[in-house]
Amino acid sequence: MTDWAVTFRKQLYASADGLIWAFSQLAPYRYEQLPPDPGYLGTWPPARLVWHAAEYERCLALPSMQQWLGGEMPRADAWPDSDEAWEYVFDRSFNSLASAFLKIRQQQIDLLDELAGTDWEGLYDTGWGPRSLAWIVTKSIQHTFEHGDMLLRMVLWWDIIEQEIAQGNG
Repeated sequence: MTDWAVTFRKQLYASADGLIWAFSQLAPYRYEQLPPDPGYLGTWPPARLVWHAAEYERCLALPSMQQWLGGEMPRADAWPDSDEAWEYVFDRSFNSLASAFLKIRQQQIDLLDELAGTDWEGLYDTGWGPRSLAWIVTKSIQHTFEHGDMLLRMVLWWDIIEQEIAQGNG
């Protein structure tokens, strides 16, 4: 039998560490730059990826986990994931964005203790339809890996793609 709280605690810590480590490997002057080759490196600057991950967890993931403790289902419009919302983010520094993400991630990890005796596989009505708590937390981990992967691509390939473009090969 899976000890969901223990398993998810490890995965939530590890995926958060990976995302922030990847972000830290980029040169600070690139945090707000659009990457070259949007088809491979995405259409958002690195800072927006981290903000996006933090806002997803603050507006959807954490409230969805809290449903199993009697919380309300998040409203469909709870997550302001738009260009307009991004424009209102004034402190886009590494420290501010990393801190915001890690703070909300720690709240999810802390909530695992309260959820330890919960039926992790029972279905609740969620914003994704009928889903289990295990699915909700797995989605947070997947989402973090997805954006961590994009940041790592930027770390590894940004310079090379820029060089190829400059040489007329991109």
